Amino acid sequence: MADIMRLTDRVKVDLAQLIEMDNLRPGDKLPPAEQLCERFSVSRTVVREAIASLKAEGRLRSRRGSGVFVSEPKRVGGSMFMEAPQDIGEVLELMEFRMSVEIEAAGLAAERRTETNLLRIEQALAQFARRTAGTSLATEADRAFHRAIADATYNRRFRLFVDDMGDRLIPRRALRAGFTDEKDRADFLEAIQAEHRDIFEAVSRREPDRARAAMRAHLEGGRRRYREWSLANDLPLAGANG
Repeated sequence: MADIMRLTDRVKVDLAQLIEMDNLRPGDKLPPAEQLCERFSVSRTVVREAIASLKAEGRLRSRRGSGVFVSEPKRVGGSMFMEAPQDIGEVLELMEFRMSVEIEAAGLAAERRTETNLLRIEQALAQFARRTAGTSLATEADRAFHRAIADATYNRRFRLFVDDMGDRLIPRRALRAGFTDEKDRADFLEAIQAEHRDIFEAVSRREPDRARAAMRAHLEGGRRRYREWSLANDLPLAGANG
């Protein structure tokens, strides 16, 4: 029995790899059991147990008289991204999560960036500077800067991360960040602008370690600013870690 269980686990992995390598989509049919037995050099019992296990996990499904098919991936309840950044604790958690992605993105950007990338980052910096006038919180310009850094990695996953975050990437507007006066708002944005420049300089000079350190300082600064702002406005910190 133990040997069968070990074989079943191996064939489960083999089946998952087959689905990926053969580019099978939800609704596509698996090869017949006889072919799977021959392909994986196991008995029908092992194949049947592996398929049953994957069906229990929702990755495969059977149609009576038709065979076994790839299932639609199950949608997991909730999301690692908050639906609405209204809780300051969730914002602080998300800022911490961003650090695990964007710090490395900054390092890769410093290694891989082109002159075109630098131009786009500079344009985002200039856009941010223009948006600091009046009552603007420069959220769009802020997101444009992080998107330009992600583009410079030449790994589309980083760009997808920024795009999927949407407005949640820069939550100060959703949180209705308030400032006691114009100087308070200007100081807030000038601190962000200075951190952006440090990141840009490191990327421009092709200094990956410095770029990572600058991005870390920027995101840690963001967490500190949101925490201080929440305390000043007596907002709950439920869900915050550290």
